[in-house]
Amino acid sequence: MLPLLFLACAKVGAPAGGPVDKTPPAITAHLPAADAVSVPLGTQVELAFSEGMDHTRTETALFISPTSPVECIWRGSRLHLSFPQGLKPDQTYVITLGTGARDLRGNALTQSFTLAFATGTQLNQGRIEGRVFSRHQPAGSAYVWAYGLKPGDRDLLADPPDYRTQTGSDGRYSFSRLPAGAYRIAAFADADADQSWDAGEALALPAADLALEEGAALPAGELDLFPQGNPPPRLQRVQALDQQRLLLLFDREVALARTAVELSGLAVELLYQLPGDRRKLYARTAPQTAGKAYTISRLEVEGQPLKWRESLKGDASVRGSSRPDQTPPSLVSTYPTAAGTLVSQDSLVLVFSEAMAPTELGEIWIASDSTQTPAGRWLWQAAAALTFAPQPPWAPGDHRLQGRTTALRDLAGLPLRDSLFTLSFTVSASTCRLAGQVLSPTGTPVRAWVGARNAERSEQVQADAGGHFLFADLGPGTYRVFAFFDRNLNQEQDRGTLEPFLPSEPYTCLPEAVTLAPSAVREGLELHLVAP
Repeated sequence: MLPLLFLACAKVGAPAGGPVDKTPPAITAHLPAADAVSVPLGTQVELAFSEGMDHTRTETALFISPTSPVECIWRGSRLHLSFPQGLKPDQTYVITLGTGARDLRGNALTQSFTLAFATGTQLNQGRIEGRVFSRHQPAGSAYVWAYGLKPGDRDLLADPPDYRTQTGSDGRYSFSRLPAGAYRIAAFADADADQSWDAGEALALPAADLALEEGAALPAGELDLFPQGNPPPRLQRVQALDQQRLLLLFDREVALARTAVELSGLAVELLYQLPGDRRKLYARTAPQTAGKAYTISRLEVEGQPLKWRESLKGDASVRGSSRPDQTPPSLVSTYPTAAGTLVSQDSLVLVFSEAMAPTELGEIWIASDSTQTPAGRWLWQAAAALTFAPQPPWAPGDHRLQGRTTALRDLAGLPLRDSLFTLSFTVSASTCRLAGQVLSPTGTPVRAWVGARNAERSEQVQADAGGHFLFADLGPGTYRVFAFFDRNLNQEQDRGTLEPFLPSEPYTCLPEAVTLAPSAVREGLELHLVAP
């Protein structure tokens, strides 16, 4: 007797040997026919695939609306779905196979497949569609859940949804054959493949609930995946690096802002991080006593107190060191990198291997026949990062600078291992421009911020009252362009909360990146915010 399942049955492994199969599978036939009506209540659904499928992965990607128990029966490359309790009369059913379905070589469906049929004489005709983004890139294989809102509703994501699907590789999703009513949509990235959202997995909350009229097609707008309810980091190790420096290592990246460390009997003078690994937090302390146990009396990260004793197995102290810091600092990276391209307002950045003393810098640039000595202002952007802002802005053309940083010292007073550095870069003679408009279907003033971001640069401007925006000083490159409606006027994109539920601020993103050649001008871009 076959087990009664909502999801998967048997597991089948990939075949060995043979040429590598990179062709995605497809559904070649199905029963009942699409949009069939008056389907008998004892009908089995049949899906025929173009090739053999991974049974577990395929069944895991199967969604049935309304949620119903089903038996999964495989006969070769055909999947039969049997409903032991029978189909309900006068009901529209939607069978969705998401992009998590895989063939025996691990190739996925390129788009979700949907089959709708009705046991009554007509099908529901409502449709909701939208897109999901992650870091302003289309998010493929994200789970999207839809809840029909009724009095005494259940908790979002805590209970099974009425409808489920997955996004395609372009981030698009759709729910079809829906009855009229109010709906709430949410999306998440199922990192552990358990078909449910877990704290720490990226989540996208809606900007508003949706009111779907009978037979209407309703755009839901864009959903922006973002870590929601991120579990607190775990402190893995505390170590004295030398007599005035501690290392705290966490199991994930931590933000320095609103972070505090206190030790009994040992003053903490400075906390800092290095750009290369934000799992590490460094504490500059008063001189330690060798072998003395210093107890951590307070540890807060990102404004939250940590239960860190459990992760350190009860050891709440660190042994002091008498070892002096004898390792000279070094310059580990620069912006721009070798032969980079800048725009006239760009700053230069020097990143060091450790925190530096914010001393008077003196004259850094070295004049020669082949180098320049630009005017500008040096500023410590962070404990280990120094920036130079040109005043006036860079002139177009090639630049070669050489600097001498003999005045720089780390916190132990040690000079740089190599005090000379050279930067070469090109400043565009004519910068690129991006212009367009943020539109709202209601005509409400948009109060939108618009961002343009690529691998090296992130710019943000505020749209005017009519939604028009302009980036007038961009360098060449490929940009993602996005916008959000700033409801609370804090100039930041607020992504809502799950408990208690608060909607996100409306977000939108161009589905395709915009590539700007040198001196390029792109105008007429349109960003549509669905729910201002």
